[in-house]
Amino acid sequence: MAAGTYYLQAKNLQADSEDNFSYREVSVGGSVCSSGEEDLGTALQHIAADSGKGPQQDAGPQHQPEERKEVVEDFVRNFLVSVGLHKTADMFQAEWYELQVTGRLPTHLSQTLPDVHAQNRQLEERLGDLERELLRQREAARMSQEQYVRLKKERDYHRMQHRRILQEKSLLATEADRLRKHFSSYEPLLQTLRKKYQVECLQSTLHSVQQKPSYLSPEPSAPVAAMPVKPAPTVIPGEPANPYLQESTLPSSTHLTRTGGLQPVHTFSAHQFATSSVDVHPSKEVMVTASDDHTWKMWTLQSCELLMTGEGHSDWLSHAAFHPSGDLLATTSGDGSVKLWDFTRACCSLTLSEHRQPVWQCSWHWSGQFLASGGMDHCSKLWDIARGLCVSTLRGHSDSVNAVHFLPFSNSLLSASADKTLSLWDIRTGLCVQTYTGHQNSCNDVISDMKGQRVFSCDSLGGLLSWDIRTPQEPVQTWDLSPAALHSVAVDPAGLLLACARGDGVISLLDTSPSVQEWSVSGHEEECVWGVVFSPSADCLVSSSANGSVVIWR
Repeated sequence: MAAGTYYLQAKNLQADSEDNFSYREVSVGGSVCSSGEEDLGTALQHIAADSGKGPQQDAGPQHQPEERKEVVEDFVRNFLVSVGLHKTADMFQAEWYELQVTGRLPTHLSQTLPDVHAQNRQLEERLGDLERELLRQREAARMSQEQYVRLKKERDYHRMQHRRILQEKSLLATEADRLRKHFSSYEPLLQTLRKKYQVECLQSTLHSVQQKPSYLSPEPSAPVAAMPVKPAPTVIPGEPANPYLQESTLPSSTHLTRTGGLQPVHTFSAHQFATSSVDVHPSKEVMVTASDDHTWKMWTLQSCELLMTGEGHSDWLSHAAFHPSGDLLATTSGDGSVKLWDFTRACCSLTLSEHRQPVWQCSWHWSGQFLASGGMDHCSKLWDIARGLCVSTLRGHSDSVNAVHFLPFSNSLLSASADKTLSLWDIRTGLCVQTYTGHQNSCNDVISDMKGQRVFSCDSLGGLLSWDIRTPQEPVQTWDLSPAALHSVAVDPAGLLLACARGDGVISLLDTSPSVQEWSVSGHEEECVWGVVFSPSADCLVSSSANGSVVIWR
């Protein structure tokens, strides 16, 4: 083929295309790999190189989306749906399209609504959002205010406690300095006393060595006095036969007493303060009263004449009890002591003071050799009168022991406590033999009949229970005298009539027979009745009250 000169000429080709697009040649430049093979990394490098070359062409104008205006029918339809008028919206839509299809729809209704309606709706939505946000902010502000007030109170409280602790610290520091100075002054004195003690010990040793030959002489240089002999411990006697077990030996209550016909024959003021207890002499027409004025007094039953006054306790008296022989009187007091008074010498013969708290009541053993007492220290004590010592302490109650009572001709002791229980003790062993439970409130008093078979107890809410000493499982009889409290209970020698001292100024009389009759007598002017007791012959009843008065009933 002969060599010649060739050249290229640009030529526009008209292609049969229905898309009416114009096509032009695009220069490849250096973006094409000369090797004919191109991987992803090489392509990315070429793109990065091309993007950094030459000025960037201005982008075309940015077209923002235009918000379309709402037409009339959409506005009305949205309004009806928003207020829940669905049936009305359906009817409106049907009529609207009917007018639109038939061409009867006015031209001004086919136009769009002005922007103000859409803006109003947007503003309403914005306003609702702001109102809800305002409510949330108000609630947050309220909670913040409450928290602020609470924190302020806590701050004030802790500040006050801090100041108090600082004051206490200052006082304690001052007291510690004072005690340190005070005890530092004892150190020289202790050293001096220690030296004196050593000197005395040395002198005593030397003196004993010097006197040693005199011990070996056949005749003492001086007569030796005899050592005092301590009285032997009193032996608890055995239980004799109870003479009252036979009905013929019991004193008989008069018909007037058994039918509740008691009448006040004497009323007099025995003390200036409350008369807490009263007791009748076992063989004479004499009675004794104990009062909160720290004294006891002895009176005649017939004329209520004052015979004797006893003073010696430093606090109120709670109980007074005659010795079985009638020669001694035992009194208990709030000063924690028990005193024995000798009528023949007209003085206090013995003071028993091992109770740590006030003593409420005492009771004599049938032999008169022992005395039992119960106090607020939750225990009962048994005293040997001959030696003046406590021979036994009976512990088992969980609250104050309010009353104690010896069974007649027995070595058994009953105790009534504020823990709502009664306990039966054997004084020979000091052990609790039986516990009686049935009261719902604090037990105030306990007593037995002369046979020692039936026990009567009362509590602070008007409950009166009768027990058989042989069957402690449950009470034999129950009386409810509430709401007044029962402070004391007494039984006549025949065991047929009960007298209860009530807190409302009334004395309740109860027949213990199966018929169970009840009477009430009043004579203390609505004052609280503290003590009540029958005479040994069952011919009268004596009661004492909170205003210091004593009433004799016959």
